[in-house]
Amino acid sequence: MALRTLAKIGLGLALIGTTACNRQEPGVDCVLQPPSPGDDAVCLVPGWSDRDFLIHLPPDYDAGGAYPLVVALHGGGGAKEGMNPLTCRDGDEGDPGCLTALAEREGFIVVYPDGVANNLGFRSWNQGGDAPGLQCPNACEQGIDDVAYARALLDEVQRVAGIDPKRVYFTGFSNGAGMSHRLGCELADRIAASAPVGGANQFALSHECAPSRPIPVLQIHGSADPCWPYAGGEGSCLAVQEGTYAAVESSLIGTAGAPGWALRNGCDPTPELSSLPDADGDGDVTRERRFVGCDADVVLMTVDGAGHTWPGGDQYLDADRIGGLSRDFAASQRIWEFFRDKRLP
Repeated sequence: MALRTLAKIGLGLALIGTTACNRQEPGVDCVLQPPSPGDDAVCLVPGWSDRDFLIHLPPDYDAGGAYPLVVALHGGGGAKEGMNPLTCRDGDEGDPGCLTALAEREGFIVVYPDGVANNLGFRSWNQGGDAPGLQCPNACEQGIDDVAYARALLDEVQRVAGIDPKRVYFTGFSNGAGMSHRLGCELADRIAASAPVGGANQFALSHECAPSRPIPVLQIHGSADPCWPYAGGEGSCLAVQEGTYAAVESSLIGTAGAPGWALRNGCDPTPELSSLPDADGDGDVTRERRFVGCDADVVLMTVDGAGHTWPGGDQYLDADRIGGLSRDFAASQRIWEFFRDKRLP
């Protein structure tokens, strides 16, 4: 398995059979050594050893400006270096569809942080779900306070770069998507919107999700995802069974007794329905449900026939293992279109 693939993997830790992880140089104090526009830099998060972040500033970055910030969380077992390649066609970071390339064109700052490593170096996020029978990766088992980490990360990014604190957005893949949901529940005072891909609201299965304000959420998920099943339950692409995953539709809609984002945000429970064109000609389409009458936007994009992948990105493992990849649209582009007009009050 290629080193870059290891860092991209968004599955449980049991999927990985080696400890190599394509690490970059150690982080530095980026307040003292500021990042260069158009280049990647690896920065420390004070108080969080071995939890560095990659930052990429737009090529025309002006230190006196205030830029939107997108934070992208890798999947379980992955690392910060692999998140951008996951969003690139065939993993090619020269591809214009990559999230970093999109940030350069659209003029936002992008940050890729690291989850906490276990003793083998495999990283994860405490997405919640610490109740019997639920999937709970290493960071969850250890009770890592990743909400506090996210606050410290945002504080440090704001010291390093000129960000607009009202335009801070989180996305993530798989375990990183689950963490994005949790941050929507617990960090709504700092996040303008969230866009999870390939992971549902695991936190809400064992804790009350009570955001301090309605938060816009865009969910993208493959209907044939074998790793984080669309309907929830046990995943089938790992070497071992590791517990139950949250269902996608209940995370977005839910019931009066167990509300999802649409009900939390006061939406009409009957959404507007549409479909994207079958651009790649594979016979599968993406169904979009856009909820109306909301205090904050909620959109669910169900990618029919797709697996545990980032639409428009990299088929990082064989389809018979993780399911297929849709090229009907680019998830990164759709996420930015959702984010760009959202602001904290």
